[in-house]
Amino acid sequence: MQDKDIRSERLLSRLKAQLQVKLKAGLRDERGATAVFFAVGLVLLAPAALGLVDVYLTTTQRAELQDALDTATLYAARSDKMTDAELKTVGEAALVSNLRLPEGQKLVSSDFKLAADKITVVGTAQIEAPGVGPKLWDRADLTANSEVLRNSNNVEVALVLDTTGSMQNNMANLRSAATDLVTLVIKDQQKPYYTKIALVPYSVGVNMGGWADTARGAAIGPTAISGATQTNPIQITTSTEHGLQTNERVLITGIEGMTALNNKEFVVTKVDATKFKLNSINGTDAGTYKKYSKGGAAQCLREGCAQQSFQDTQSVQQRMPVSACATERVGTSAYDGVGPGTAKVGWHYNRLGATDGSCRSAPIVPLTSTKKTLTDQIAALSDDGSTAGHIGLAWGWYMISPDWDTVWTGDSAPAAYNKPQTLKVVVLMTDGAFNTAYCKGVNAKNSGFGEAKDRIKCDATNGTAFAQADKLCKNIKAKGVFIYTVGFNVGNDANVKKLMNDCATSAEYVYMPANGTQLKVAFRAIAQDINSLRISK
Repeated sequence: MQDKDIRSERLLSRLKAQLQVKLKAGLRDERGATAVFFAVGLVLLAPAALGLVDVYLTTTQRAELQDALDTATLYAARSDKMTDAELKTVGEAALVSNLRLPEGQKLVSSDFKLAADKITVVGTAQIEAPGVGPKLWDRADLTANSEVLRNSNNVEVALVLDTTGSMQNNMANLRSAATDLVTLVIKDQQKPYYTKIALVPYSVGVNMGGWADTARGAAIGPTAISGATQTNPIQITTSTEHGLQTNERVLITGIEGMTALNNKEFVVTKVDATKFKLNSINGTDAGTYKKYSKGGAAQCLREGCAQQSFQDTQSVQQRMPVSACATERVGTSAYDGVGPGTAKVGWHYNRLGATDGSCRSAPIVPLTSTKKTLTDQIAALSDDGSTAGHIGLAWGWYMISPDWDTVWTGDSAPAAYNKPQTLKVVVLMTDGAFNTAYCKGVNAKNSGFGEAKDRIKCDATNGTAFAQADKLCKNIKAKGVFIYTVGFNVGNDANVKKLMNDCATSAEYVYMPANGTQLKVAFRAIAQDINSLRISK
């Protein structure tokens, strides 16, 4: 481009010099005819000659302007800038650096901004028209336009939020911060690249909502009773297969006639598929029971049933109903992102009972690009319960795992891990120690939270919540997923700080806000960084 500028200036200088020589020669010629011809020729030919020069300079400078603008627009498009103001700043700096204008010629205006699709950068520029000699005719300014489609990516984000009781005084800040992130990350234009977010609130577990039966299996309800003998031990007959095994416990309800059996637990001996005996009737002779009339139900009390009976940490028998919460997986897939067709998630039993009410956290929202769906759920978030952050983390993975595409279908189906131009992100936020882990779906004996009556007499099957989270983090990152961690107001808790630093993709992905204002700043920074990843990776 500099060579073109030098050639243009040299040509202009030669033309001026030659014109000056001819003019002087004509003026010195004293012959009358020559003077007349020279005067007439000068009037007729000078404008034409100057016009040809203007045409050449205009063509040259228009090409120069277009080249410089193309370079500047490409530079702006490849930057990580997201706002029009930021793009204008970097674009204009690049334009000025690349544009070479003859002395006296000026850049009139320039602009760089995103097009309506939010992935195309549009550059415009205007310079003064070049020319030689006096302006014998109007010269319009030269303009140029350039468009560059950014090398963008699809983005799937799982937003994992701590909604435990300790967040009580900061829920408003969390709701505001999460709403900001959703607003900044999800773009109105979803083609050719999409941006989607899934929401995973957690406390004692993760509320599966309407996906509970698919993810963990349907809870086994009561089996109808069709008969009961007045023998010792009493033998119960069911209308369909009862599914009980010897030494299991059963709850009898709703019998008419032999009502003394109602609302009591018994250990059973299996007779066959539709018959079992009650091993204990509390020391009472069966003959003293009234005769069975009709009705009744037998409810199994093992893990996977609608209720579970267990011994608490003080060896007292307790009974709790199942909730819609999920707890950790066990077995070989405990730390995998495989779908429930391969390994079901864990059950959750809670004293509060009654479906979603005992789960103590709002239901999940699968991947969506609809901002209102997410912001409405965020606005409804409330605090309650203890912290099973490792379960929240696992579900963050499940929301973006392609192995769950039989559960999350349609627009919520996650892309394959290796899909070109697709990024997967988990944002894990907590305000403190992971203090809740499970054994057989009940708060474990070695959990750091809960009364004795609410904890089962066995340690957590998979180990501590922190140990489980650490394994999950490693496996999630091994799939190429980016992890941001937010340790909110964690103080000097060494365990939390270590997890936040170890779990994140790198140190730049760790945020430790100490108050509500800093929490909102952290979430905005994460949103902006996700937007940068979307463009630069």
